[in-house]
Amino acid sequence: MQKVVKIFALTLCLVVAACNNTPFQSSEESTSDIVAVVDDHTLLRSDIALVMPKGLSEADSTTFVKMYIENWVLNKLKIHRAKEVLSSHQADIERLVEDYRQSLIIRQLDQYYIDNSIDLEITDSQLTTYYRANAASFKLDHNKVRGVVVKVPSNFRNTSTLTTALKGVVKRGDAEEVRALCEKHNLQFTDMTPQWVSYSDFLSNLPTERSSNYTNLLSNKGVQKMTSGSSVFHFIIIDVAHKGDVAPLECVKDDIRRRLYTERRASIVGRYESELKREAIESGRVVLSDSTLLSAMSFVAEPIERVDTTVIEVEEHIEEDIPSVEL
Repeated sequence: MQKVVKIFALTLCLVVAACNNTPFQSSEESTSDIVAVVDDHTLLRSDIALVMPKGLSEADSTTFVKMYIENWVLNKLKIHRAKEVLSSHQADIERLVEDYRQSLIIRQLDQYYIDNSIDLEITDSQLTTYYRANAASFKLDHNKVRGVVVKVPSNFRNTSTLTTALKGVVKRGDAEEVRALCEKHNLQFTDMTPQWVSYSDFLSNLPTERSSNYTNLLSNKGVQKMTSGSSVFHFIIIDVAHKGDVAPLECVKDDIRRRLYTERRASIVGRYESELKREAIESGRVVLSDSTLLSAMSFVAEPIERVDTTVIEVEEHIEEDIPSVEL
């Protein structure tokens, strides 16, 4: 059957109303509200108003409307053509659509239980406990360090004071004394003591060459220096975590938080799934010919806390005469 496509010109009021964020007049029976027609599908001005972003300029509104109409028309034409060309695949398509629809519903149900049950707080004690129990999974694939770099002119006269201040970083664990000295003399100061950084990032603050290997610097616990032109770089590495070692806890806290959150989500979903299966089997809504599988499915899970399941209404029923499923 020949497709009929009609596109009506948009009036100026369509764009003006969109720019002013004014709702279109609802009038599905009025042809003045029709924007486009493809076969038996109709696009109304009010349909576009529902999806029109707020705050667009007149030019942007016009562009949005034109693109939306064009996409709408093209989608309808492609769906019609698909029905013609892929008629033999219709059953497969409908199955895929239904599978996707069901997966969306199940995902929403999982999220409902998660939102009502999950504890978002992760304490330092929980972080430390998980870190110690799973230390082997936090091995470093590169060197990490903590330290300080100070760039001074070659004629700087307070080198001994700076060296003493840098040595003090190891004892105090912070670089505040060095910071104060650098501010007083207007020196370039890079503080990498608050958090661990990759060794390559640390070296990027020094006049190093890509072709050279600076691994030997990691074993020096004292103040070191490099010269480049009229500048001297004084630096000290106060902590080193070598490649292959277990990463310091500070480096993996965010990773542990993500893991604990994922585990909590999986635990909540697993508990409510077990409870659903147990209740369904006890009430006779599930029939299985394999007694071993039936016993495994009816495992009594721990009760789910903080979830009001009364708002979830299951409307599935199994007819009495349905035969047992052969596995």
